[in-house]
Amino acid sequence: MDENTRYKMGRRVSWLTIIGNLMLATGKAAAGLLYGSSVLMADAVHSLSDVATTVVVLFAMRISKEPPDAEHPYGHGRAESIAAKVLAVTLVLMGLSIAGTAVQQMFTASFAVPGQLALWVVVVSIAAKEAMYRYSIAVGKRINSSVLIADAMEHRSDALSSVAALIGIVGARVGYPICDPLAAVVVSIFIIKMGVGIFLESSNELMDAQVHGELAAEVEKCASSVPGVEHVDEVRIRKYGQYHFVDMKLSVDKDLTVWEGHDIASQVKTKVQSAVPSVGDVFVHVDPYPDGRDLADSDS
Repeated sequence: MDENTRYKMGRRVSWLTIIGNLMLATGKAAAGLLYGSSVLMADAVHSLSDVATTVVVLFAMRISKEPPDAEHPYGHGRAESIAAKVLAVTLVLMGLSIAGTAVQQMFTASFAVPGQLALWVVVVSIAAKEAMYRYSIAVGKRINSSVLIADAMEHRSDALSSVAALIGIVGARVGYPICDPLAAVVVSIFIIKMGVGIFLESSNELMDAQVHGELAAEVEKCASSVPGVEHVDEVRIRKYGQYHFVDMKLSVDKDLTVWEGHDIASQVKTKVQSAVPSVGDVFVHVDPYPDGRDLADSDS
């Protein structure tokens, strides 16, 4: 998938979720102010923060589509990882702020009983945020965008926090007004937990953490199937934006010429990139494969 198509798909998702979140935030804030509900106000702030973070997503995706240049030979894909980290920090700070306000209400016994309208607002929010999550995660995985996937997970956290808000409102309406600020605390925990998770994942990408699992196994399998490859000694994979970069060491017959060894390495690179579309580049280091005599000499 070319960068412009990828950017257009991500941009479409982002603008739809921005519009949806603005409508949700407005409805939650109106109902929260009308009934003095801390949990609804917390949920409104959460939805409003989604708008800000999605703007960051748009900005990051615009930068990441720029082609490589002299200063950035690997491209600009890390812009998405940086944006995901900004999103994570914003979520943690927002969660701490909501928790502080709710705890203060509990200590001052400043409780409110939300009306029936508040229930409908939260039910609509749960349905809308789950739809946003499913749409964003599907497109994020299709275009292999870490920042869009992070934004999708944030939509899921908002849906879960709205479930907590619903429980708090119902509790307050049946005679337990403390349920409202307690639910706000639960909302804040969801937000903080999601922020920490996104922060750790984006940090792994920025620090070139090794990619394991099916991708590594597929790369090694492709390399091993190329005629002339005696053994795949090492495979290192790091994520860079939507792409994966592979560093590989493999062994070939020690009696081959430099040209023949180079040709095998080229075949490995071509086959890996053909079989695994997310691989942007492959660096292959060729070592001589020892025979029985070499191994005997090394033992003596």
